Amino acid sequence: MHHKSDVEIPWDAFVNAFEPVLKRTSGSFRRQYQRDLALGSATRINTPAGDAVRFPIAVRGGEREYAVATVLVTGELKSRYDPHKLEMIARAATDEAEKYPTTPPEKPGSLHLTYP
Repeated sequence: MHHKSDVEIPWDAFVNAFEPVLKRTSGSFRRQYQRDLALGSATRINTPAGDAVRFPIAVRGGEREYAVATVLVTGELKSRYDPHKLEMIARAATDEAEKYPTTPPEKPGSLHLTYP
């Protein structure tokens, strides 16, 4: 049995909070282009302010998968998250994806967003 680490448990809480918001916010993109926005693999990184988690938001489906935004989650991962801020991040990523519905941007993931 896999025991989750002290990082995995709060990361799962973030994913569980953010994925439905991203799915709801990007619904028109999904219907128009038959492609989804999804969270890519997260990486724990060190920043001058302490540990952070970075992950891409990618366009999936179709011939290619590519990042349209990169999100940096700073501060301590928690069990509860601000739904308004999550909505703002999802909206910004969806707006970026609308510019690149079928081909990647010149610099994939170059839209940098932060939480909180």
